Amino acid sequence: MSEAMTNDPPEDDSGGPRVERVNINGLDVYVLSVPLEPELPDALSATEREVVLLALRGASNAEIAAERGTALQTVANQLRSAFQKMDVNSRGELAAKVYGGEPG
Repeated sequence: MSEAMTNDPPEDDSGGPRVERVNINGLDVYVLSVPLEPELPDALSATEREVVLLALRGASNAEIAAERGTALQTVANQLRSAFQKMDVNSRGELAAKVYGGEPG
């Protein structure tokens, strides 16, 4: 039987995702903690920033449009503009750029 990991993960103050140790019913579990409000480029408009944050939380274009009370095409245009400003081509690349890591 392998020995359980006993060391805490290293501290990371970069503002990106980090691993945290959580004790649940006496069992240490390591979880990935992702900030809810990541740093985004200043070049994004307030609307683009809001749409990007919703997309990063997993909302579809239709869900974003419903949440914001706008047309589906408007959301698509806002995301496309944000993608251009952030030099990404997909939601996977967006998440990788914001949170670090490889596009999924």
